[in-house]
Amino acid sequence: MPTMVGAVLAGLVLPAVACPLAGAVLQAGAVQAAWRVAGGAAIAVGRHFTVEVQLCPAGAALARVDATMPEHRHGMNYRPSLHPLGDGRWRADGLMFHMAGRWELRLDVAHGGRTETLRTAITLP
Repeated sequence: MPTMVGAVLAGLVLPAVACPLAGAVLQAGAVQAAWRVAGGAAIAVGRHFTVEVQLCPAGAALARVDATMPEHRHGMNYRPSLHPLGDGRWRADGLMFHMAGRWELRLDVAHGGRTETLRTAITLP
């Protein structure tokens, strides 16, 4: 089922956009992304995982995927590879959270001559 997202930014109303990929929805400016771990797997410490992303509008491009541990002031030991799948869908392979704690997943999305950064927190026990 599509996830609908709408927003009001500084008095500007952005229309709801359907992102057909089930998952967590993030928004920055006019860019929205629905993301999930591929295969519905749980993220585990020290194990590689893949993230599937659906960008809205579909003309947006996933420029970078990264993650950091803000409290520890470091990031991942691996840089994921990005793969466009068409129709605004992307896959990021090779992510790994090498320790337990709070991580911040970051998606940099290029659209309309700008890059928007979308972030979400993930805590691993």
